[in-house]
Parts: sequence; C-alpha cells; structure tokens
Amino acid sequence: MKVNEKKYMFSTNQIIPFFKKSFLNFCTIIKFCFMRIREFSNPDFALLKICFVSFGLWIGSKFSDFLKKFRIIIFITFISSAIYILWRIFVYNEN
Repeated sequence: MKVNEKKYMFSTNQIIPFFKKSFLNFCTIIKFCFMRIREFSNPDFALLKICFVSFGLWIGSKFSDFLKKFRIIIFITFISSAIYILWRIFVYNEN
C-alpha cells in the first residue's frame, strides 16, 4: 500500500446506487407534497406564509434586543403553524 493511498469504507459501486435510490425517494416525496399543496385553500396558504414569516422572525429574534421579549410567542406561532401545515400535507384527506 502506498503512503498517500486512502482506504474508504464504501466503494463507488456501492454508493452510486444508494444515492440514485435516495434521490428517487426524495423526488417521490416532493411530487406528493406538490400534489397536496395544489389542494390548499386561501387560509391554508395564509397559514403557510405565517409559518415562514414566524420562522424568519424567530431566527432574527436571536440578534434583536427588541424581539427577544417576543421570542417564545414567535416560536409557539411557528410550531403551531408548522404542525398544522404538516398535518394538512401528510395526514388530512378531503375524501
């Protein structure tokens, strides 16, 4: 064995099929989410935007003295809206 030669745990022949399968599974999940998001109503989109804005505010509250007082309220808003959006995408069925 040469001095600069590295030993890897997995070979390229093992890794590439794993990543192809993972990529296909990820694409399937994304297509499913897009299909379910097409069924959203206006209040659902409003809650999705509230989720995104509250997440941004929560991250920004780490750096702002004014928003540090409201950090727990912002976090609760983010968690509750995120739980509803995830439930709406993965659990709720209109049929």
